[in-house]
Amino acid sequence: MKLIKSSLIPMLAVAALATSPAHAADEKKAEAAEKANKKICKKYRPTGTRIAKKTCMTQGAWDELKRRAQEAARNSQRLSGQQSRESG
Repeated sequence: MKLIKSSLIPMLAVAALATSPAHAADEKKAEAAEKANKKICKKYRPTGTRIAKKTCMTQGAWDELKRRAQEAARNSQRLSGQQSRESG
C-alpha cells in the first residue's frame, strides 16, 4: 500500500504539471471571449443638442464600428485625392 502511495503521488504531480499550460491557455481564451462579449456603454452628444445619448455594444461591436469608420475615412481621402488629380 505504501508503495502504491509513493508512486502515485509523483505521477499525479507530473500529470498536474502537464495539464497546467493547457488549462491556462483555456482560461485565457475564456477570459478573452468574456471580455469581447462584455457590454460597454459610451455617452456622446449629437451635434445640435446638449442632451447626451448612450449607446451600449459589446467590445467586438465597438471594434468593428471603429474599423469601419477608419476604412470609410481612408476611402474618402483616397477618392478625394483621385478627383483633385483628375481636375488639376
